[in-house]
Amino acid sequence: MLLLKSATPFAYAKVDKVDAEELRRLKAQYLIHKVLEESMPAARSRLSRPAALTRVKARIGVRLKKLRLAVRGVRVRACRTVQRHLRSLRRLLMQGSGEPAASPS
Repeated sequence: MLLLKSATPFAYAKVDKVDAEELRRLKAQYLIHKVLEESMPAARSRLSRPAALTRVKARIGVRLKKLRLAVRGVRVRACRTVQRHLRSLRRLLMQGSGEPAASPS
């Protein structure tokens, strides 16, 4: 337990003895604070990008999204066209033989 001696209520207290548990807690708190202080400049430098660069990146992102959608649409239309041609080709082959294709026996 801490024994505090203070002349006035809001003055610094003189600590007679600090138990081991309290010492470990204070040391851990100090180390956490130190690590957070060291990591702050790195985070701050990442966030300090110019606004123009951020807008350009946003525009590039929008353009890439539109391009992806356009490519997907072209691919879907091409697949539908190929399927339609294959269906019509199959119908032509079936009609050309005069009767449905049967397995040879």
